[in-house]
Amino acid sequence: MKKTIIPVFLALLISASSAFAIGKDIILTTPQKQGGPSVLEAISNRQSSKIFARRDVDMKDLSTILWAATGKNRADRGWTVPMAMGADPYISVYALNKDGCYIYNWEKNTLALISDKKMLTKAGTQDYVGTAPVILVFATKGAGPRVESWAEVAVGAMSQNVYLAAQALGMKTRYVASFNKMMLIDALHIGPLSRIVAIMPVGY
Repeated sequence: MKKTIIPVFLALLISASSAFAIGKDIILTTPQKQGGPSVLEAISNRQSSKIFARRDVDMKDLSTILWAATGKNRADRGWTVPMAMGADPYISVYALNKDGCYIYNWEKNTLALISDKKMLTKAGTQDYVGTAPVILVFATKGAGPRVESWAEVAVGAMSQNVYLAAQALGMKTRYVASFNKMMLIDALHIGPLSRIVAIMPVGY
């Protein structure tokens, strides 16, 4: 009986650990919130990159990057980036990888599968964007005075946190304002009142 149970248990573990690769919702690991270089060191070494290694992004690193972009860092209404009037984040962060398109849920620290469309090589207008294993997409949640007044400010803060977290983790990224708008809107099911502000390829 034990010989039968062990292989089944191992198979379940392998299946669970490869959720990102088989196109399911992803429960991310706890983000790293301590260690690494100092903030000033990260700022000093921060840079944009067009060259990415052919290597999948570690889930711990991706969790940290997403948390830095739009996570909670204290109780009540406390975010890793400034939000107008302390509102819940009014920018959605999507993650594209080789298996599909996901949206980040900061409350549950998960990536919810939106579609299995392969958008890595289609998201950007420049070829180097598609060489990254993950592409982040920043889009507004609907419209309104707050969104229209502060969307670019919020994405600016979020993207800078991505830069600094990437530097601390030994990763690479780049802020990109040129992207295939209609393809992304279709793949991510972005509503007519929302708009994409920027994308960021992320890798090593």
